[in-house]
Order: sequence, then structure tokens, then C-alpha cells
Amino acid sequence: MFTMRLQGGTPIYEQLRERITELIISGEMKEGEKLPAVREIAKQLTINPNTVQKTYAELERQGLIYSVPAKGSYVSPRANYIGALSRQTSEEFSEAVKTALSKGLSKEELVKIINDVSSEQG
Repeated sequence: MFTMRLQGGTPIYEQLRERITELIISGEMKEGEKLPAVREIAKQLTINPNTVQKTYAELERQGLIYSVPAKGSYVSPRANYIGALSRQTSEEFSEAVKTALSKGLSKEELVKIINDVSSEQG
């Protein structure tokens, strides 16, 4: 289910968290859908089950998934996580803008970049 190319430099749990987040946000994983078992993902990706457990715990903390004891983990209703994701994205964007400004990009250049990216995304 999770096709990933594990890359050096970024911790595996972060790569897995980003991939699952992407699947949920894009709608490929539906609300209420059961996530694969921790051991199943660990075996598929040949990683430590503790890494997958850490990823699931972080996704649950973010409100993207919820766990039912002895049943597994499931995709949360969109209303449970959309606000948190918006705040997180806003914070990340703010930091990126601050970094760009500190490196000499002008407000006008940033607006152009935003417009170009928006056009690319449709």
C-alpha cells in the first residue's frame, strides 16, 4: 500500500508520516479507512516496527488518525484535522517567507513565486 523510496537525510518516520498525510489529504485514504497494521508496514518497508508506531503516534497527535484498542488505526473525519493542518501549513509558510526575506527576496518576488506556484497547481 505504501510505496516509498526511503531517502537518506530525512528520518524514516518523517518520510512515512509525510506519505500517509499525503494519502489522507489527497483522499486516496478515505475517512474511516483502516490503516495497515504496524507490523505489516514494517515488513513491507523493511523497517523497525517501532518506527511505524512512532509515525502512527504522531499522526494521531495531529488528529489525522485515531486508534481503537485491539482493532487498529483509522483515518479520522476531515473535520478533526483540517484546522490543525491549516495552522501547521500557515506556520511553515510564515517561516519560509521570513527565511526568503532574510535572504534578500523582495515582497514582490515572493508574490510572483506564489502566483506562479498557484498557476501550476491549477
